[in-house]
Amino acid sequence: MKPLNNLLREEDMKVIFGGIKELSEIHAGFHSQLRKAVAPGNTTRLSEVFLNWREKFLIYGEYCANLPNAQALIQDVCNRNELINQEVIRCQQDANKGKFKLRDILSVPMQRILKYHLLLDKLISDTQPNHEDYRGLERAKEAMVDVAQYINEVKRDSDTLQIMRSIQDSITDWDMPENTELKDYGRLLKDGELRIKAHDDHRIKVRYVFIFDQVMLMCKTIRADQYSYRESLRLSDYKVEDVSNRRVVSRDTRCSFQWYLVRKSERTAYTMYARTEEQKRKWIKALQDALDNIEPSGCRNTDHKFSMHTFDKPTTCNHCSKFLKGMIFQGYRCEKCSIASHKQCIQYSGRCGQPQPPIPPPRPPVYHHQRPAPSPPDPWPDPVLGEYLWFVGEMERDRATNLLERHANGTYLLRIRPQGPTHPNETVYALSLKVKHMKVYEKDMEGVPHYYLSESRFFKSIMELITCYEHASLSENFVGLDVKLKWPFRQIIAVAEFDFTPAEQNQLPLRKGCHVTVLSKEGDFKGWWKGKIQDRVGFFPKEYVL
Repeated sequence: MKPLNNLLREEDMKVIFGGIKELSEIHAGFHSQLRKAVAPGNTTRLSEVFLNWREKFLIYGEYCANLPNAQALIQDVCNRNELINQEVIRCQQDANKGKFKLRDILSVPMQRILKYHLLLDKLISDTQPNHEDYRGLERAKEAMVDVAQYINEVKRDSDTLQIMRSIQDSITDWDMPENTELKDYGRLLKDGELRIKAHDDHRIKVRYVFIFDQVMLMCKTIRADQYSYRESLRLSDYKVEDVSNRRVVSRDTRCSFQWYLVRKSERTAYTMYARTEEQKRKWIKALQDALDNIEPSGCRNTDHKFSMHTFDKPTTCNHCSKFLKGMIFQGYRCEKCSIASHKQCIQYSGRCGQPQPPIPPPRPPVYHHQRPAPSPPDPWPDPVLGEYLWFVGEMERDRATNLLERHANGTYLLRIRPQGPTHPNETVYALSLKVKHMKVYEKDMEGVPHYYLSESRFFKSIMELITCYEHASLSENFVGLDVKLKWPFRQIIAVAEFDFTPAEQNQLPLRKGCHVTVLSKEGDFKGWWKGKIQDRVGFFPKEYVL
């Protein structure tokens, strides 16, 4: 940029290098946070860095939308000005020995951001499922997929808006309302030539028709790609009626397949003719799609008053928390309470101002570990432990024995021994089961501390150790102790707000008002908690309880 700064006009610099400075600052901060996350002793998880920066990455949408203009302009400037052309060639030679042109290098940032989810996918495949950040990495991957889709939709809408500007420029004799552009009527769904007859006019007229989300324009073709405006119909006032599936007998083969576009007040109607049955189906589908965009079928399940809306800044869906994507009419907004929603999420939006059962999340976890919601921090050696239901802080052995005696077999807790380590490799921690107390040991392996109960298996964190023995028998460490860690000592009692009928065997049925003992919050980020009602244990949607 610097060598060209004194040669290019300011407005050309803004187009060619638009967003580069901002991207550089964002990635400097992102890179710094990544390095801190992987540094020894840091409590920030790698997944959290991606999640914290996901909204800042949305600037790539504008960058990618501008990229074709930037590439075209640098080529045009080089063709017109040999001095600039030679300077660009010199910079290319200095940077990469001329292997890549400037126009190609400008696309590199876009190519990299769109691969972040693939990098995270690789990290996930190389991470053990019981690792403390495994589910966090999955969540980060989903977030980066969402970012990539956002960027692609902004780029696609940028191209769409260019087409719509061309269409608007090609139509004459149309006095649009003040401060209105064609894009204000939604995306173009279909265009082409049709024969149309208004029911108050016996003549069949040839019209070039544009169907947008909200409006159908009827024009007369003047010459190639030039049209004269004739009429526009606000589609929310109309309905589609298919005459029949049979071909209408007519000497004019151009008028063989017809349907009606009828005003809901039934004061007016139009007969529309296509040349083939296939063309007729495509036109009817475009009209039906437009009508469904205006009034989605999902609105029948809610009393929200949703309408298509163009959001001026990045907005997330009230239901799924993913971004509404594109540059125009990205989603829907309730005219009463202003919540935003994807079209496909409208049916789950509940009553306006009144809670309804949310859609159950996808499949619950089978075997993994996830951090529960944070509790107030305590001065433990590892403050993260205070977030878990099985950690009780400092506690004497005898007190732990007495407390566990009152609970079911398999109940366990992790405590800090007041006397501290008494032998080499011991830690301050002890794992107490109702029938046994077990010291937790620590061993340095290639500069990284590992925890263990016996040398049969080592773990990179206390959380990994606990998670493992929730699913594996302790008999590999202690002869005759064929038991798993079943119930964390600390428990949360939740009350079901909605009924829930399980779809799989590992899910827990809920009835409104019933009490659920929360055993763990594994699966939290996917919307599931693990609980117990009487003797039955399983996963349930966390949004269904208070």
